[in-house]
Amino acid sequence: MFYLVLVMIVLAGGVITLVAVQNLSNTTQLEVLIWQAPALPAGLLILGAFILGALLLYLSSVGSAISDRKQIRKLSQRVKELEQQQAQSPQPPQAPSAMMPPQGPAGSGPTPIQMQPTAPIMQMPGMSGPLKS
Repeated sequence: MFYLVLVMIVLAGGVITLVAVQNLSNTTQLEVLIWQAPALPAGLLILGAFILGALLLYLSSVGSAISDRKQIRKLSQRVKELEQQQAQSPQPPQAPSAMMPPQGPAGSGPTPIQMQPTAPIMQMPGMSGPLKS
């Protein structure tokens, strides 16, 4: 997966570079509301917009990663607390039960059944080991 993303980034960068190089001779003046930029080659404006977008995406992902890391630490601490509570007062595991609608004649009422998992629980990809701090 990492190599696929790397190839996509290299291809996108190559296309942007090709467009920027081909447009170095065309000068364009950028106007935003009342601000006017000096006349610059269109290729530099395209390249600058690409770099600015990549930088903003990076900063956004760093902020999200920091938030996720804080939440993981908080949840890991909560898991440790619950494991300590469980170790102090062990109780036999109870299977969840559910009520099903009656299958027999009318008026026989619902019957309790035991729910069993239908498939084995699988690890999520990339989440095979414990988190490292």
